[in-house]
Amino acid sequence: MSQEPESGTLRVSSEPGAGPEDIALVRDGLHRYNFDATGFTDVQTVMLFARDHLGSIKGGLLGHVWGGWLHITELWVSEECRRNGLGRQLLTRAEREAWSAGARGAFLSTFDFQAPGFYRRCGYEVYATLPDYPSGHVDYHFRKVF
Repeated sequence: MSQEPESGTLRVSSEPGAGPEDIALVRDGLHRYNFDATGFTDVQTVMLFARDHLGSIKGGLLGHVWGGWLHITELWVSEECRRNGLGRQLLTRAEREAWSAGARGAFLSTFDFQAPGFYRRCGYEVYATLPDYPSGHVDYHFRKVF
């Protein structure tokens, strides 16, 4: 049984410049809680990069597979490389890696000024929206079942 801290012994502080160790402690604590609650303890990081002949990054996709799903947290393609299939290549590669890791689908969010049409064309469907975030825009939440 866990002990409650004595009244008045804790304080909440805003720390925008918190160090990586403090951030990791919070993230690791949440991950351990989630692992214990679900029994899913395997996390596979997905980090894909598109580099030119000099090694400069021109696009990338970041995310992770956990609990049977690929969570795409970032997908970016440089302005000069857009509309030539690079985004689709990154997305397809991430989906293949996730499938190999046992994922049954993928999910992500994107704003109305980013790429909702792209994700629809790639077979993703909207499952939720957050209107007026950021102000005057819409945050779309997409998913795709493999």
